Amino acid sequence: MAALAVGAFFLLPLLAASVVGGAMEADGAADRAAYASGASPWSWRFRGPDDIVAGKVFGDAKAAADASGLMVSPYRTGRGEIGFPLSRQADLRRLNLLRLDAIAHDGDFSVVVRPTLAAPLVRASIPGLANPIRLDQLAWHDPAGRPAPPPERAAMLRLAFTLPRGATLILRDASLAQADGRMPEAGIPLPHGMTAEGLLRWRDRQRAGNPLVTFGDAVAETPWPAPAGWIIPCLYGLLLGAGALVTRRRAATTWAGDLANAALVLAGPVWFIAGLGLTIHDPAAQAVSMFAGGVAYAVFLTWIRAVPRWHWTRGWHMAGWPLLAIPVAIGIAAVAGHAPVWPPTGRILLYVGWAFFQQWLMLAVVAALLARALPRPVAVLLAALAFALLHTPNGLLMQLCFVAELGWAWWYLHHRSLLPVAVAHAAAAVIMQACMAGGALRSLEVSARFLS
Repeated sequence: MAALAVGAFFLLPLLAASVVGGAMEADGAADRAAYASGASPWSWRFRGPDDIVAGKVFGDAKAAADASGLMVSPYRTGRGEIGFPLSRQADLRRLNLLRLDAIAHDGDFSVVVRPTLAAPLVRASIPGLANPIRLDQLAWHDPAGRPAPPPERAAMLRLAFTLPRGATLILRDASLAQADGRMPEAGIPLPHGMTAEGLLRWRDRQRAGNPLVTFGDAVAETPWPAPAGWIIPCLYGLLLGAGALVTRRRAATTWAGDLANAALVLAGPVWFIAGLGLTIHDPAAQAVSMFAGGVAYAVFLTWIRAVPRWHWTRGWHMAGWPLLAIPVAIGIAAVAGHAPVWPPTGRILLYVGWAFFQQWLMLAVVAALLARALPRPVAVLLAALAFALLHTPNGLLMQLCFVAELGWAWWYLHHRSLLPVAVAHAAAAVIMQACMAGGALRSLEVSARFLS
């Protein structure tokens, strides 16, 4: 088991790099498909305040969800700005058309652009909401009102407006597109031998030089029809139902039943995270249902007492072992970290609750079931691997979590006490967030959020 653990430690970054590389190629294929259709990746659908920057209108107006789109209502001066979310810079030299699907019967409108986050903004009035808008043919001005050249890039893009009292603006969709010329038709190959973090740094450098660059030679897959996307969640739900029925009827537990229950609990959360279902925006309902199904099944097993009993605080006389993760995290941060930037108190408290939830799922349910069906060293190794997979594709974080969970699972299965492990987990996470995120550790994000 020790030899397998060492091997897994070095294989986890390869898995992370493979997932990141696959995601980059899939994104490249989707971008090329968008260009080929006359659109671009810089497209937005507005259905509610969460679809705009900061979830609100900047200025004297408020936004609300409406059956036909995002409804903007003015008050006081009626002046405001709507920010379009940009995950990366847009090249306005080639994407020089702004298309708006919007309705406003009265008002003045303009486009506001900040070429880089450190550059002054420039502004250009637009004649109503007529489409399409040629950005390179507008009269641009700097903050002092002096004429300015058309911006070549956009790190911030907003629609500014002044609406009279009682008027409304309905905004449905917006996109950037190209008026003429050729768009990228082939992606550049991905380098070999890089870690997940290295691939993302390389991608960001490529995009800094050319925001329209794409990667790999994959072809965009035809999306499944909406009902077909529910096939796997429905099958998973049937398996959970069957597992619940068998477990509830069976008077005594068996090693096969424990293994099946552990697999059923893990399948949904691992599918959600490792399948890149956790996104910055609203995750797909199918992915969320997979995660919720696994957690609900774990709650069910706990409720019917199909998992071994655990305790909150027993074993504090030996809690130095799981809490050893805290000085280890401090030592790693001292060697490879930066000056601490501590998260707010609310975020720290959230870490405590999130850490307790993770360790309850992984130790009190999964590890305990595995330990009842398998030799304890095997159970410890499998629980640590599962915990690492729940941090895909953050390669370095996967390794750190794997090593930590080896120790935590070993200790927990001896003492069945959850709170010391949760405290150690939360404290170590806060230290890593404050002293390593943005440096040696790209971030503490997982799933598709790590790719942003």
